[in-house]
Amino acid sequence: MANNISTQSPFSWLQELERRTKQRAKGLPRQQKVESLWRGIAFRLGNAYLITSINQIREILPYPNQLAKVPGAKTWIKGLANIRGLLLPVIDLNACLEGSAISINNRSRMLLINQANISAGLLVDEVLGIKHLPEHQRDLDTPCKQTWIAPFAKGIFSYQEITWTVFDMQALAGNHQFLNAAL
Repeated sequence: MANNISTQSPFSWLQELERRTKQRAKGLPRQQKVESLWRGIAFRLGNAYLITSINQIREILPYPNQLAKVPGAKTWIKGLANIRGLLLPVIDLNACLEGSAISINNRSRMLLINQANISAGLLVDEVLGIKHLPEHQRDLDTPCKQTWIAPFAKGIFSYQEITWTVFDMQALAGNHQFLNAAL
């Protein structure tokens, strides 16, 4: 310092310190583009790996022990479950869409949906957790290979050597086959 520190006023000394600090300071790193993530609930139906937007699932529950039978309903309607005082139809999603019933085991789960004023519990083989996938990796152009899922497919993600079909619960709730549950 050219000036003697002891002769400077405290304010002048702080100004000099600030000037020197700014001279030697390194700039902040440039902000990189923030990648938006798509969040979804991953699940399996038979050999199909599906993922649905986290916003389309209300809750994930184990398969209920007691179901009330629904007379005159198709076989893919497993029954009615009382979930905290709300009666919900439990639907075997695989049987409804593809024809073969799910084999109930300790991995079987029920996805609770409330789409288009349709509340239901969808029985799936297994829930594989929440996935955070880069939005730019969503492929909207490649058609779904499984014809029974194609009406509900809204793109695919290829992640960790698995092709995840994006399953649209709103499209399911508006589908004639899904809504036609009576014999």
